[in-house]
Amino acid sequence: MSAEAVRIARDRYLSQNSMSLDSYTASEFPIYAWKWTVNLPNPGLLPLHDLHHVATGYGTGFLGEAEISAYELRAGCTSLMVIVLCVGATLLGIFVAPRRILRAWKQAKGARSLYNTFIRYETLLEMSVADLRKHLGIPREGYQ
Repeated sequence: MSAEAVRIARDRYLSQNSMSLDSYTASEFPIYAWKWTVNLPNPGLLPLHDLHHVATGYGTGFLGEAEISAYELRAGCTSLMVIVLCVGATLLGIFVAPRRILRAWKQAKGARSLYNTFIRYETLLEMSVADLRKHLGIPREGYQ
Protein backbone atom coordinates (compact mmCIF):
# COMPACT_ATOMS: atom_id res chain seq x y z
CA MET A 1 0.00 0.00 0.00
CA SER A 2 2.75 2.49 0.79
CA ALA A 3 3.82 2.74 -2.87
CA GLU A 4 0.32 3.43 -4.18
CA ALA A 5 -1.00 6.93 -4.78
CA VAL A 6 -2.80 8.64 -1.92
CA ARG A 7 -5.80 9.22 -4.23
CA ILE A 8 -6.21 5.46 -4.75
CA ALA A 9 -5.80 4.73 -1.04
CA ARG A 10 -8.30 7.49 -0.17
CA ASP A 11 -10.86 6.19 -2.66
CA ARG A 12 -10.50 2.65 -1.28
CA TYR A 13 -10.81 3.98 2.29
CA LEU A 14 -14.02 5.83 1.38
CA SER A 15 -15.47 2.81 -0.41
CA GLN A 16 -14.62 0.38 2.41
CA ASN A 17 -16.34 2.69 4.89
CA SER A 18 -19.44 3.38 2.76
CA MET A 19 -18.50 7.04 2.34
CA SER A 20 -18.19 9.25 -0.70
CA LEU A 21 -16.61 12.49 -1.83
CA ASP A 22 -20.03 14.14 -1.47
CA SER A 23 -19.45 14.44 2.29
CA TYR A 24 -16.61 16.88 1.62
CA THR A 25 -18.96 19.55 0.26
CA ALA A 26 -22.01 18.80 2.43
CA SER A 27 -23.10 21.60 4.74
CA GLU A 28 -23.12 19.26 7.74
CA PHE A 29 -21.46 16.05 8.88
CA PRO A 30 -22.81 13.44 11.30
CA ILE A 31 -21.32 12.44 14.62
CA TYR A 32 -22.62 9.11 15.89
CA ALA A 33 -22.93 8.56 19.63
CA TRP A 34 -24.45 5.22 20.49
CA LYS A 35 -27.99 5.38 19.08
CA TRP A 36 -27.98 9.13 18.46
CA THR A 37 -26.78 11.11 15.48
CA VAL A 38 -25.75 14.74 15.82
CA ASN A 39 -25.24 16.82 12.68
CA LEU A 40 -22.63 19.56 12.95
CA PRO A 41 -21.59 22.29 10.52
CA ASN A 42 -18.91 21.07 8.12
CA PRO A 43 -15.71 23.08 8.74
CA GLY A 44 -14.32 21.85 5.39
CA LEU A 45 -11.48 19.80 6.87
CA LEU A 46 -12.88 16.31 6.27
CA PRO A 47 -10.68 15.71 3.18
CA LEU A 48 -7.55 16.24 5.29
CA HIS A 49 -8.98 14.21 8.19
CA ASP A 50 -9.57 11.30 5.81
CA LEU A 51 -5.98 11.53 4.56
CA HIS A 52 -4.88 11.25 8.19
CA HIS A 53 -6.80 7.95 8.32
CA VAL A 54 -5.06 6.80 5.13
CA ALA A 55 -1.62 7.74 6.44
CA THR A 56 -1.98 6.38 9.97
CA GLY A 57 -4.07 3.30 9.23
CA TYR A 58 -6.52 4.07 12.06
CA GLY A 59 -10.07 2.89 11.39
CA THR A 60 -13.35 4.78 11.34
CA GLY A 61 -15.12 3.00 14.18
CA PHE A 62 -15.45 4.56 17.61
CA LEU A 63 -11.95 3.61 18.73
CA GLY A 64 -10.37 4.44 15.37
CA GLU A 65 -11.84 7.93 15.56
CA ALA A 66 -10.54 8.24 19.12
CA GLU A 67 -7.07 7.18 17.92
CA ILE A 68 -7.10 9.62 15.00
CA SER A 69 -8.30 12.32 17.39
CA ALA A 70 -5.35 11.70 19.71
CA TYR A 71 -3.06 11.84 16.67
CA GLU A 72 -4.60 15.09 15.40
CA LEU A 73 -4.41 16.76 18.82
CA ARG A 74 -0.75 15.89 19.20
CA ALA A 75 0.21 16.55 15.57
CA GLY A 76 -1.57 19.90 15.46
CA CYS A 77 -5.06 21.28 14.89
CA THR A 78 -5.88 24.78 13.69
CA SER A 79 -9.66 24.70 14.06
CA LEU A 80 -11.38 25.19 17.42
CA MET A 81 -14.20 22.90 16.27
CA VAL A 82 -11.74 20.12 15.38
CA ILE A 83 -9.95 20.56 18.71
CA VAL A 84 -13.23 20.26 20.64
CA LEU A 85 -14.26 17.16 18.65
CA CYS A 86 -10.83 15.58 19.08
CA VAL A 87 -10.74 16.23 22.84
CA GLY A 88 -14.19 14.70 23.23
CA ALA A 89 -13.40 11.62 21.15
CA THR A 90 -10.04 11.11 22.85
CA LEU A 91 -11.52 11.36 26.34
CA LEU A 92 -14.32 8.92 25.50
CA GLY A 93 -11.79 6.57 23.93
CA ILE A 94 -9.62 6.66 27.04
CA PHE A 95 -12.54 5.32 29.09
CA VAL A 96 -13.12 2.44 26.67
CA ALA A 97 -9.57 1.50 25.62
CA PRO A 98 -7.02 3.59 27.52
CA ARG A 99 -3.91 1.70 26.35
CA ARG A 100 -4.91 1.95 22.72
CA ILE A 101 -5.60 5.70 22.88
CA LEU A 102 -2.46 6.44 24.90
CA ARG A 103 -0.46 4.41 22.35
CA ALA A 104 -1.90 6.59 19.55
CA TRP A 105 -0.94 9.70 21.52
CA LYS A 106 2.61 8.43 22.05
CA GLN A 107 3.00 7.35 18.42
CA ALA A 108 2.08 10.86 17.26
CA LYS A 109 5.03 12.42 19.08
CA GLY A 110 6.92 14.45 16.48
CA ALA A 111 4.30 13.83 13.78
CA ARG A 112 2.73 16.62 11.75
CA SER A 113 -0.84 17.26 10.73
CA LEU A 114 -2.17 18.14 7.30
CA TYR A 115 -4.17 20.88 9.01
CA ASN A 116 -0.89 22.82 9.11
CA THR A 117 0.43 22.01 5.63
CA PHE A 118 0.78 24.39 2.73
CA ILE A 119 0.76 21.59 0.16
CA ARG A 120 -2.30 21.73 -2.11
CA TYR A 121 -4.80 18.91 -1.62
CA GLU A 122 -4.48 17.80 -5.26
CA THR A 123 -0.71 17.55 -4.82
CA LEU A 124 -1.21 15.42 -1.69
CA LEU A 125 -3.44 13.06 -3.68
CA GLU A 126 -0.70 12.52 -6.27
CA MET A 127 1.89 11.59 -3.63
CA SER A 128 2.52 7.99 -2.70
CA VAL A 129 1.24 6.90 0.70
CA ALA A 130 4.89 6.38 1.70
CA ASP A 131 5.73 9.98 0.76
CA LEU A 132 2.67 11.28 2.64
CA ARG A 133 3.73 9.34 5.71
CA LYS A 134 7.27 10.70 5.40
CA HIS A 135 5.91 14.24 5.11
CA LEU A 136 3.83 13.73 8.26
CA GLY A 137 6.55 12.00 10.26
CA ILE A 138 4.64 8.71 10.37
CA PRO A 139 6.50 5.39 10.05
CA ARG A 140 6.57 3.93 6.53
CA GLU A 141 4.17 1.13 7.55
CA GLY A 142 1.78 3.49 9.40
CA TYR A 143 0.78 2.90 12.99
CA GLN A 144 -0.06 -0.56 14.26
